[in-house]
Amino acid sequence: TVGAACAALVAPMPGQSSEAASTRALYNQSQELEGLQRVFDGIDKNNDKKVDVDEMHDTIRRLGYKCSKKEVADMMWEVDEDADGALEWSEFKLMYQRVRADKSGWEPRKLFTMIEFMMHDKDGSGTIDADECTQILYRRYSPAEVDAKVKEFMSHDTDGASMDAAEISFSEYIAMEKASLEELMKCHPTFRYSRGIVEDTRAEIRRAMKGTTRAH
Repeated sequence: TVGAACAALVAPMPGQSSEAASTRALYNQSQELEGLQRVFDGIDKNNDKKVDVDEMHDTIRRLGYKCSKKEVADMMWEVDEDADGALEWSEFKLMYQRVRADKSGWEPRKLFTMIEFMMHDKDGSGTIDADECTQILYRRYSPAEVDAKVKEFMSHDTDGASMDAAEISFSEYIAMEKASLEELMKCHPTFRYSRGIVEDTRAEIRRAMKGTTRAH
């Protein structure tokens, strides 16, 4: 599935020793952290070591995705540990790592999806091409599997371009992630249930916070 193709957890390749697998995993983790830092620095335009709502909103607009500032503020609020309206590097990294390790569906994924797309889009073009896709998947699959995985990933380009010219936009990437999530929910009903609880709880917290603001 697309979700499996984009997963960061690296399984040992067939015939690979545990030591080689461990070395490969450590290398991939360092590459992932480097990519995450690159994305954080790219969003943080004023270089204050924080990402605020305006910077995040501008970034999403550059990706060609329509989203209101309120939606961006809500998305950031979900992972803003100290509730200061911005994300420091530690919060940014913690959010990413939590979603990567999440098996329950409790962790908010909206911001994560955008960040992951930007990590894959290494040249900052706003799309993921076949070369960028190959670089991602080559670290996660054996050489014999990579071609098929790349074709699967790039087949989601809705513009009808050839495989060599195909590019995945942010909107197409979101559609892929939604489809993968729906598939996961079908296989694991408790995942859908837990996400429903999370959304209801967030809505209740927002209502309570608005009530508190009006009271003051």
